[in-house]
Amino acid sequence: MTKRNGVAIGAVLVALLCGLLGVGPASASSGTQGVTATTIRVGVPYVNVAAVKSVGVSINWGNVTDAYKAVIADVNAHGGINGRKIVPFIVAVDPTAAAPAATTCTTLTQDDKVFAVIAPLQPACYLQAGVPVIAGILASALGTGLAQNFALAPPASTYDPLQLSIFSKQGVFKNKKVGVFAGVTTDDAELKIVQASLSKLHVNVVSTAVDSAPQGDLSAENEQLAVITQRFQASGVNEVVAVGYGSSIWPEGLSAIQSSYNPPWVATSEADFTGDVGGSNDPKYLSNVVTSSPLAGGATIWANPGTQRCVKLVRKAYPSDHINAFSATLPSSQATWTGIEQACTDVALFTAIAKAAGKHLTLASFMHAGYGLRNVLIPGSSAPISFGPNRPYALGPVYMVHYDPNTKAIVVASKPVAQ
Repeated sequence: MTKRNGVAIGAVLVALLCGLLGVGPASASSGTQGVTATTIRVGVPYVNVAAVKSVGVSINWGNVTDAYKAVIADVNAHGGINGRKIVPFIVAVDPTAAAPAATTCTTLTQDDKVFAVIAPLQPACYLQAGVPVIAGILASALGTGLAQNFALAPPASTYDPLQLSIFSKQGVFKNKKVGVFAGVTTDDAELKIVQASLSKLHVNVVSTAVDSAPQGDLSAENEQLAVITQRFQASGVNEVVAVGYGSSIWPEGLSAIQSSYNPPWVATSEADFTGDVGGSNDPKYLSNVVTSSPLAGGATIWANPGTQRCVKLVRKAYPSDHINAFSATLPSSQATWTGIEQACTDVALFTAIAKAAGKHLTLASFMHAGYGLRNVLIPGSSAPISFGPNRPYALGPVYMVHYDPNTKAIVVASKPVAQ
């Protein structure tokens, strides 16, 4: 959502290909499991991106297992967490089918009896089992109350109002007639939040539309988009706000129909927009976008001293592992830096919360420590992060993002916008 741009982009690609996995809950654990006087059992059900090659997508995050092993070994070598060593249960999960995720959840929560899990594709099963999650990739805003998903990136429900207010201060909506576009009917909840935010900002919204064509039926989607563009143009819309999946469907559709109507636009989901870059879409429909990310860009994350320390750890422990330096122009098949960034950030976040929980580590003390996390610098983050009561995510930084037609790459500002 570490959205860690490489990870977030990969997760979005996997999600679009496979859909949200329907993983049922495991049995809720009673009391605190996975903690002894000397150890903490932690599950790492990481996404095996190599499996998506079977559906025509080539993604390479490097040797994720080695990255986690090296980073966790370093934590243990420096005293562990309040004297306890992390015992990892690292499992590659095939994202192209629900069964492996469900089986892994049951194994980790009921057989291995882990205390927490890091970076599962679908965290709901773990949360319903009373097992806290770090950086669940396809995460809901809140957990079950028994456990929580602690992550750096905020959900759209809280980030959209923040980024829209920033865009408004920058004059994006000044003297504009705005059309709001949702790419699919499942964007409805986010659409309502965006509409309320724009109303509060006194933005002149003159038209709203949802592309309700069946997902995957590109001809029907494009036909609806053509009708919507005609309606927007007739209403005088000269600024479009694309909501959720609309952030990718808007430029895809305009490119497909080669629309002559191409007003400047806002993408509320930078991750979905980024998924369009590098494909067959016409750059002219990408170059006039305004979007943002709650997390630093790939170049900034890679250059971060904490990240580079993790890179050195992995290279020393596993010298045969090939690790590319981050490059916005490299394809996802060569994004071998991603696994290290993921392991570095997520293990650091888990360690920070568990250490703050103190010697008496329980589910309750971990939850309390997570909500109480304040001004902690995590590798990959360019600014200290803070959570809050019932807010298991950071909220504050807004990094402006644009598409560079010369390099055909996404460019994320090195510093967040002053608020």
